[in-house]
Amino acid sequence: MIGASRPMPRFVRVHRLLLGACACALAGCTLGPDFKRPEPPTATGYAMAGDDANAGAVQTEVGQQVVGDWWTLFRSPTLDALMRQAIAGSPTLAEARARLAEAHAAQGAQGGLLTADATGGFKREEANLNALSGGSFSSFSVPGFPPIVTNPEFNLYSVGASVSYNLDVFGGQRRLRESLAAQTEAQRRELDAAYLTLTGKVVQQALIIADADIQTAELQAIAADDQRDLDMITRARGAGGAAGIDVAQAEAQLAKDQAMLPVQSQRRAQARHALAVLVGRSPADWSAPDFDASSGSLPAALPVALPSTLVRQRPDILEAEAKLHAATAEIGVATADLYPKISLTGTINQDALTLQSLFDKGSTSFTLGPSVSLPLFHSGELRARKREAEAEAEAALASYRETVLEAFAQVDDALQAIAHDNQAYDEDAKSLDAAQRRLDMARKGFAAGGLSARDLLDAQQSVRRARLTLKAQGTSRYADAAVLLLAVAAPPQSGDAQAENTSSSPGADPAAAGR
Repeated sequence: MIGASRPMPRFVRVHRLLLGACACALAGCTLGPDFKRPEPPTATGYAMAGDDANAGAVQTEVGQQVVGDWWTLFRSPTLDALMRQAIAGSPTLAEARARLAEAHAAQGAQGGLLTADATGGFKREEANLNALSGGSFSSFSVPGFPPIVTNPEFNLYSVGASVSYNLDVFGGQRRLRESLAAQTEAQRRELDAAYLTLTGKVVQQALIIADADIQTAELQAIAADDQRDLDMITRARGAGGAAGIDVAQAEAQLAKDQAMLPVQSQRRAQARHALAVLVGRSPADWSAPDFDASSGSLPAALPVALPSTLVRQRPDILEAEAKLHAATAEIGVATADLYPKISLTGTINQDALTLQSLFDKGSTSFTLGPSVSLPLFHSGELRARKREAEAEAEAALASYRETVLEAFAQVDDALQAIAHDNQAYDEDAKSLDAAQRRLDMARKGFAAGGLSARDLLDAQQSVRRARLTLKAQGTSRYADAAVLLLAVAAPPQSGDAQAENTSSSPGADPAAAGR
């Protein structure tokens, strides 16, 4: 019938596969797509890297590099020493290092194309002469020897070796080694990410301790002011210049401010406990250092890597890239599995009935030749695996793109926060100055009898709120600067020198956030 197609005979398909194998062997064929690194972004800056981000005390410098020990820009020897403890003792980093060692071992276990094995053995056997004679055995004789009427027993000694070389005609083994190397790289980048995450958490908890100390000192000063105002109002009441309710309000304000002190103590304790865990110690056996609020300052300029540089140094982006590389290589592995596997195998054996004759020339036997393995009856399964590998690569590419976008958004958010901090700090400082002037006038007016105690307490409360807000904003400036530095920081060299990193270069104590 014209136009009808008949299935290709199986022997023809096998013949074509063998011809293809020979052609690929001559050409050094490697199936599957070659991995190409995604192109870096063409953007030369970030959404908030203009004048708005550089308005205020803290500036940003786009295009500058941030080293792995990014926290040293805060110039705090106390923080540097704490980082060394955390990097050396962190259980999280220890686990990540072990995972990297595991990946290296898995890569090494793959081995090469050549394998060699040795065998040896000793067996005691009995010959079944009845089976050999077709069931008619009655006796067996050899000239010069007595007749054998029973199955004889004998010892068989053997030793041998075999060598096999996988020709890897279609590059399946090469792609597998490529995939394992990429997986090891992904694990190395995961270690780098764990390193930066750990250092970020240490700075975060250190800032909480510093802020709790600052807030405690401020609340103690406010409580002292409350006590002074209470004493003033109490004296005024004795002279008839204030009512009992005014005294009660002053007492309530003092009690309210003093009640905030235990909250700061709890924050400090929780941060100290968290730091103990980060350095790999029990909170009962280790105490976090104090952070001196009298030293340090924010960096005058915060370095910010260009987007094109960021995608080549951020660990999470590089990890996603390595996973994409591994997934791409797995397509080649799955594709090569569709084709024959060809290897050259050679064996040599020594077999003898006595140990003395084991290595005689007549005891030697050997084989040498190629072997071919053809996927004849499960090609459907193998093709499904190839489609699965292709889908996994598509998912890895989407994950890479998402990781890049999230990284850029994180940097933009941090720049936005820096700009807001600069503006808010200036406004809060002006607000405190105005509130303080109002309080000074209220105290003078109350002493002269021109203002009520209620007016004085209201002015005092305005100052208290403004002082606490300014101190909190100072801490926010440090916290947001840390977030920005962490978002653009490059980890130490390949994650392997982390334990030796954290030199004691000077930098600002985060406790100076309130300055």
